[in-house]
Amino acid sequence: MHLRLTHPRKTGAVHNEGYKFGQGALFAVIAFMENGDKKKLIVLTFASGMFLGLLFTSVSFIAWRHKESRQALCYITAAQAKLIASNVECSLVFEDRKSAKTVLETLKTQNNIAFAGIYDSAGKLFAYYYRYDVRRQGFIPAPPSKVRFVIRNGYLVVSEPVVVDRTLVGTVCLWAQI
Repeated sequence: MHLRLTHPRKTGAVHNEGYKFGQGALFAVIAFMENGDKKKLIVLTFASGMFLGLLFTSVSFIAWRHKESRQALCYITAAQAKLIASNVECSLVFEDRKSAKTVLETLKTQNNIAFAGIYDSAGKLFAYYYRYDVRRQGFIPAPPSKVRFVIRNGYLVVSEPVVVDRTLVGTVCLWAQI
C-alpha cells in the first residue's frame, strides 16, 4: 500500500491511494492543519467533545431516571398493598367476599395495577380484581410468593401479608405493570 500526501495549497487536494477505512479522516485532519486552519480544528475538537459530553450526560440521566421510576413504583405499590391489607382484615376473618371485592374495586382508578388478589391463609384465592383490558387477554396470575417484591413477565408483583392478632389470615397480592 502506498500513501502519498501532496501539499493542499499547491494541488488543492489530498491524494491517497489504497487507504483503509478510517484513514481518510486522518488525511482530512492533516490537510486541515496544513491549511493553517488551526482555529477551525480547535473549534471542531471542542464541539465534538461537547457533543460527546452531552450524549454521555443524557444517557446517564435517562438510566438514573429509569431506576428511580422503578423504585417509586415499588414504594407506591407496596403502600397500596399495605392499605388494602389493613382494609380487608375483617373481610378475611369473617369470610366476607363481597366486602373484600368492594375494597379491591377501588383499584379501578390505578391504571398500572393489572391484577389484585386476596388469598386466604391456605393460599386459595378469596377475592380478585382484574383491570378491564387484562381480563380479555386471559391473564392468570401465579399464587403469591413468600418474597415481597418479584418481577414476573413485565409485572412488579408485591405480596403483603394480612395479620390479625399475630396470626396470618391471608395475603394481598398486587400485579403492577412496569
